[in-house]
Amino acid sequence: MRAVSNSIGVSERGLLNWVMEYGENSKSPLEIALELKPVWSGLLGIDGKELKIKGKDFTILIAQDILTLDPIFFSLVDGENLEDSKKFFLIIRDVLRYPVKGIVSDLGRGRVFISLIEEIFPGIPHQACVIHFLRYANMTIPRSKKSIYYRENYFLKATIQNILFAHNFNDAEEIFERLLLVRTSFKAPYHKRIINSLERHFNLLTVHFHNPFLVRDNNITENLIKQLNRKLKQSGGFKSIKSAYNFLKLWFIYYRFKPFTNSNESCRNGKAPIELAKINVKNIDWLSFSQLTRHT
Repeated sequence: MRAVSNSIGVSERGLLNWVMEYGENSKSPLEIALELKPVWSGLLGIDGKELKIKGKDFTILIAQDILTLDPIFFSLVDGENLEDSKKFFLIIRDVLRYPVKGIVSDLGRGRVFISLIEEIFPGIPHQACVIHFLRYANMTIPRSKKSIYYRENYFLKATIQNILFAHNFNDAEEIFERLLLVRTSFKAPYHKRIINSLERHFNLLTVHFHNPFLVRDNNITENLIKQLNRKLKQSGGFKSIKSAYNFLKLWFIYYRFKPFTNSNESCRNGKAPIELAKINVKNIDWLSFSQLTRHT
């Protein structure tokens, strides 16, 4: 804000007021979908991002089309609870009418996403993100070489990684079954907790082997959240839910219209997510398009 303020001679407060004004007048993801009618792949990534507003915890639930990278919908809610998550999924299904073919997500707080996806999208393959599970394992199992269970810890971490990143289902299943045969060798409470969790979610973590169009991780949506994080840190926080929601509306539209410049897949470079969803943006200015009514 300070750099822009100095360059154009408008106070930082004035700039912030402009952002809030444009954000309040900005179209919602639903309004954009109804107007542009993007063509999405059907492969849906789901993730959540925690956000503090006046010291209170909130969550941004994000749905992103994995192949076009277009963030189709977001919702600012109290948390990854059953009620708010259910509304989120029902909007995707019934209002956006997203053509879902497969879903990749973390397990959600309290594994809330699992039951909801089964209920709302019956028969749709759901892959639990292996990166999220590996991160959970690494956080739960101590790293210290001074631990009396250091060897068991090292072996368990390596085994979990080999299961999650196996080349095929048979390899993953074989490694998993060998682990179960020696599970009594792991004495620490956190060993049992991790092995039990892996046993409960093994099928969810290996769905991609049976559905080749699925990916095994949610890295695409994680990357979007990293970019959003940078902007949220720069914003210095929000004083109200309304101001946070207005900012998010504007940021998500900006992201959808911003062309990629350094994508690992060269075919994406020079194209924005909304373009990859078959929308011609040649004569569209994202900021003007974002507004419900024109400013005077």
